[in-house]
Amino acid sequence: MRALALAIFMVVPSAASALSCMPYNAIAAYNDAAKSEDSYVVAHGTLRFDESKLPKVDWDHQEDVQPDNFLTGRIDGQALTRAGFTAQFVRDIDINVQCAGPWCSGLSNGADYLVYLKKMGDGYLLEANPCGGFAFQDPDKETLSKVTACIQGKRCDPELPFR
Repeated sequence: MRALALAIFMVVPSAASALSCMPYNAIAAYNDAAKSEDSYVVAHGTLRFDESKLPKVDWDHQEDVQPDNFLTGRIDGQALTRAGFTAQFVRDIDINVQCAGPWCSGLSNGADYLVYLKKMGDGYLLEANPCGGFAFQDPDKETLSKVTACIQGKRCDPELPFR
C-alpha cells in the first residue's frame, strides 16, 4: 500500500499538490507571540501597502519564488491594551510576505486586519505566510474580545469556545 501511495505521489505534478496548513487562529497567534523571546504589539486597523510589490508566481519557474519578500506598509488603527484596542496606533511598518514554494501569503491592501507586529529596533515587522502568519483579515468582534481576554490574563485557549 505504501508503494502505491508513493507511486501516486510521484506522478502528481508539484503544482497540483496543495499546500496543507494546520488550523491557526488569532488566539494561537497571541499565545505564540506571548511565548516568543521577541517583543510584539497587537494592533487592529487598516493595512495599506502597494499590492504591485507582492510576489508573483510564475508557475513554469516556481523555483524562482523567493521565501522572503519585504515591502513597506502602514497600519492605521489601535493597539491592544489591557482595556482592549484603545491606544491609537498609526505607523509605517515593514512586511515580510513569505512564500513556501509557489504558495505565498495573500494580503489585501486597504483591508481590516488584526496583526501581531514584531518590534524591530525603532520599527515593526509584520510576518505573513501562506497559512496566514500573524495577519488575520476581517476579525469579528468575538475574536477581538478573545484577544483582549488573553492580555487580561483570562481564558486564552485557541481550541475552546469563548464564554
